[in-house]
Amino acid sequence: MNKRQARLALIVKILLNNSIGSQEELMDLLERNNCQVTQATLSRDLKTLRTSKVATELGGYRYVIAANGTAADEVATHAMDTVRQAAILSVSATGNMVIIKTRNGYAGGVAYDIDDLDSPLILGTIAGADTVFVAINEKASRCEVFDLLMENIPESVMDEAKHYFIS
Repeated sequence: MNKRQARLALIVKILLNNSIGSQEELMDLLERNNCQVTQATLSRDLKTLRTSKVATELGGYRYVIAANGTAADEVATHAMDTVRQAAILSVSATGNMVIIKTRNGYAGGVAYDIDDLDSPLILGTIAGADTVFVAINEKASRCEVFDLLMENIPESVMDEAKHYFIS
């Protein structure tokens, strides 16, 4: 792994595990992890990772990494895959709804990914800060929905949710 790849991986790890509201905070944590970076390089890295600031429960802001879209390069694509894996916490289902719990700020990206599937099984999504409601076509079987979601949601999360979909 080259220096840039290692730095991007470290930024992803820090942003997933901390509430970082400024580039200065992020630079401090990078320095504590023996990674020296200029503000200009950090700004480019944050753009490459498609970060954005979202409101927190406490009224401040934090950086999150987009869980949707295509990355500018292979390194950022790998980082986004890491985000997708870490963003989704749980999945459950009731009636014709699937409820997906995410880390704060990641529900919009997850909803986008599900809408982008363009499947007749899914009627649409509604995203909050940490929850996605997925409306399922009443003619769809839960097994079909499970198989569809398995393509985009980490296997470990879907394994825990299997009992909602397969009797």
